[in-house]
Amino acid sequence: MTMHTVWPRLMTPATAARYCDMSLSAFERSCPVTPISLSNEERLDRRMLRYDREALNAWIDALSGRPGEGAEPENWAAKVFG
Repeated sequence: MTMHTVWPRLMTPATAARYCDMSLSAFERSCPVTPISLSNEERLDRRMLRYDREALNAWIDALSGRPGEGAEPENWAAKVFG
């Protein structure tokens, strides 16, 4: 029996890292997607930051060379692995 994970549209940094199959530290170093703040406070509350799954998909599409509107491909492996 195959189980499929249902990923939320907006993800915490830890969930977004799992979605990309990366450690949190590697994800934070390499992901160019800007998280959305769900807080209506003027100061930044990191607990309220979320990554949009569709923006992450666009970034991944750009990395894999798939057509579409995504982030510009960059040498992300160099950022992750030095």
